[in-house]
Amino acid sequence: MVTARQPSSTSTDWEALSHAFRQAVASGELDSFRRRRWTYADDPAGWLEQEALATLAQSQADALYRGAGGRQITKFRTNSIAEVRDAIDFLLYDIIKLENRFEECALETGGFGLVGAGREWPSYLLTLREPTLFAPWSPHTERALRGLRMLPPGLKQGHPGLCYIDLLDATQVLRVRLGLPDFRAVDEFCYLNARIRRA
Repeated sequence: MVTARQPSSTSTDWEALSHAFRQAVASGELDSFRRRRWTYADDPAGWLEQEALATLAQSQADALYRGAGGRQITKFRTNSIAEVRDAIDFLLYDIIKLENRFEECALETGGFGLVGAGREWPSYLLTLREPTLFAPWSPHTERALRGLRMLPPGLKQGHPGLCYIDLLDATQVLRVRLGLPDFRAVDEFCYLNARIRRA
């Protein structure tokens, strides 16, 4: 396993972290995670096109849920496919502010909340749709940001949509400092970094 030098108590060696990440990519260390997270038999972004949502199948919804890191597939399947389609359509295409769309989808009690889904689900769909604009929110994202002393305060408290905006700001700084092409790469870095820290 490739190991990165840990940041000192006062500074972060971004060059070392970037080098370790690129080594991990080159060695294939992240291949399994990448397949599980981002690789599909066909283009999932096409499933999320507004005109394609009307024909989104349960098997595709299940694949998206698993890709997002969902671990309650039996609960998730209690949502009708119509509810899943409506939630995706609202999240990706409604004209109200992002933070409000996110909140409505991230909470089961939200207007477009789904049983078994949480903040990982809408953030993952946003990333699939626009990987240069949106980042996934997952436990490994939080662990990596916490380890780098970049975790926004109160991230899990208050308005989930505003917390997501804070997360986007933090991951954008991370992306720039590491010179990564999009937020899928940021997600892979966070996964690797969080795993190293837990080892």
